[in-house]
Amino acid sequence: MGPGAARAAAPPLLAGASGAGSADAAAATLSWAALHGSDRRAAEAERAALRKRAEAERRFTAEQKGLSGFEVRKSLEPAYTQLALNGAEGPLADERVRRAVARALDREELAKAVLGPLGLPTDPVGSHVALAGQPHYADGSAALGGHDAGKALALLHEAGWKQGGPLKTPAAGAAGADARRKSSASPSPSAPSSSAPSAPSSAPASAAVSASPSPSPSSSAAEEDGDATYVVGQDDKPPARDAGEQRGGGVPGAYAPRGTAAPAGAEAAQLAKDGRPLTLRFVLPSGQGSESLRTVGERIQRMLRRVGIRTEISRVPDDGYFDDHIANGQYDLALYSWPVSAYPATDARPIFAKPVPAADGSLVVEQNYTRVGTDEVDQLFERAVTELDEEEGHELMRRADERIWTAAGSVPLYQRPQLVAARRTVANAGAFGFRTPLYEDMGFLAK
Repeated sequence: MGPGAARAAAPPLLAGASGAGSADAAAATLSWAALHGSDRRAAEAERAALRKRAEAERRFTAEQKGLSGFEVRKSLEPAYTQLALNGAEGPLADERVRRAVARALDREELAKAVLGPLGLPTDPVGSHVALAGQPHYADGSAALGGHDAGKALALLHEAGWKQGGPLKTPAAGAAGADARRKSSASPSPSAPSSSAPSAPSSAPASAAVSASPSPSPSSSAAEEDGDATYVVGQDDKPPARDAGEQRGGGVPGAYAPRGTAAPAGAEAAQLAKDGRPLTLRFVLPSGQGSESLRTVGERIQRMLRRVGIRTEISRVPDDGYFDDHIANGQYDLALYSWPVSAYPATDARPIFAKPVPAADGSLVVEQNYTRVGTDEVDQLFERAVTELDEEEGHELMRRADERIWTAAGSVPLYQRPQLVAARRTVANAGAFGFRTPLYEDMGFLAK
């Protein structure tokens, strides 16, 4: 075969010797080999695959050409997304724990994650009863305090949630320690495991995503002592704390010097109280249109881990998300949105009214699905409803909002984005935000 024939028979090479170009070149080489090889079935399958890819490219090109006549018109919807904290029972019944959860959140980061890629303002919402741009809007979040992991930990410790130690009774702990010592002293491949039974989860096994696997008492013989972690054996002793010092064949630098700071964003040890871990059930919708909520939920999960709070995420169907879980109180944490209006004294009152017991023993919550309320908030709303002076009414609403922040039943995160696709030739239609649509001004642009 001459040089010309060899070049004609060679497979096409794509640009690039490494990375994506190299992968494309390899794929092209394999495709050429299949087409020109002796295996007729492989050649026919490759030709069918090439026809399929060509058809997909044709459809994609036609779709993009059709979409070129449209544009996305963006605004901020008159509604905000919040993190709801169910204060009816469990750890969140303690206001200090709710406040700790709220202060562990970096609301600016969450707003940027959702609104930043859309080119919309990323300021977090600072009010439960109004949004930026409304005359009665005022940021009342200072009543609770901003993002501060240290303050969040202090609140949790004040509420009795402490760090450290396996989550078991003292008797079980002593038995487990004895079993580990015997296992370390005389290891045997046939020795039975002494793992403790795991606690039941409040979420379905198919839906719950555990934030962190619980350590099994028999899975490791590791114990912590001060700054160093070491394995307890038959005659083991804790390694030296001094940097670079070796004992018993240790590796220099394996243990950090005393006082070494943890890296930024490091997770805190799990918190526990009376042998129970601080774990919250986080309910999120699983539908295709809820990707942004799930993204925000995962970010919140990571933020809470930094202060020792673990969450179990349960993804539930959209059609039953609100009725079966939010309205029924079957959650600890949840994400959902509320609209705002120009009349918060009447429209927002049922959302924050204090739940009251009914005659049959049930709890009347109206629209307050967090089950958190105070008499003072109710009184401020009642005064605002009857107040004739507009400015005084706004002041009463600002005071009510500050009390709602302090109770920490819900944490406003960001204003919902409003995205509308419209033909470029359509005028005065799309995303209106707070503006009222003027239908008589809508129409098509002259060519």
